[in-house]
Amino acid sequence: MAETEAATEEPEASKEAYQVSRDVAGTLRRQDPVTGDVELYTSIDGILQAVPKMNWDMAATWSRLPIMRVHLFLDKVSFQRGGIMRSYASKVFSPEGLDLIQAIAWWRKRVKSPAKGFAVFEASFDSQVCITDPPTLMLDGATGEAEADDAEAIQRKRESHAKRRELDKRWVTKGISEEALQKIKQADMHRMSRKAKGEEYLYKKGWVSAEVAKTSPRLLLPALR
Repeated sequence: MAETEAATEEPEASKEAYQVSRDVAGTLRRQDPVTGDVELYTSIDGILQAVPKMNWDMAATWSRLPIMRVHLFLDKVSFQRGGIMRSYASKVFSPEGLDLIQAIAWWRKRVKSPAKGFAVFEASFDSQVCITDPPTLMLDGATGEAEADDAEAIQRKRESHAKRRELDKRWVTKGISEEALQKIKQADMHRMSRKAKGEEYLYKKGWVSAEVAKTSPRLLLPALR
């Protein structure tokens, strides 16, 4: 009962949180013909209209990224308790992703109450779901609050993505088959799925919960001299 009352304390503010503008200029899209990197030019004003509590720097940073996937939750508590694996639905925006305004609009159409829901948006640097750690943005439908990777965090993830892409290229030049590459990518996706659950990989034990990992002895390697 307390949760219901908390959700209805600020009905007007919540209703204003995600009024997605239909009058903003269309998003432009640029793709590097060599690397495949994608950069969007989305209306920053449109993003701020969609999420009034988002600051300008965050909106500017996320106006350039394609959103490739979103995970939906009943509320923020559901996400905090179980991470990505507690989502009740996930959607991949194939084949090219959406800009942030379109992605938010897609989410809000699927939430019955204007003061409900929690979403985790995953961006990419090209037209595919990241197999490295993706840039993430979280929006709370109950409060209108936004939390997201900043420009520095996104740059680190971009560098990790670029290194992985170069590794894929080296594997191809060494004659690794497409089937083998797909298996490697599937293994990476499995690893990310496990990490999303809060699990860790331990030597000779495999994937275990964070609680077990904290109490398990670690393999200590001798220091290099």
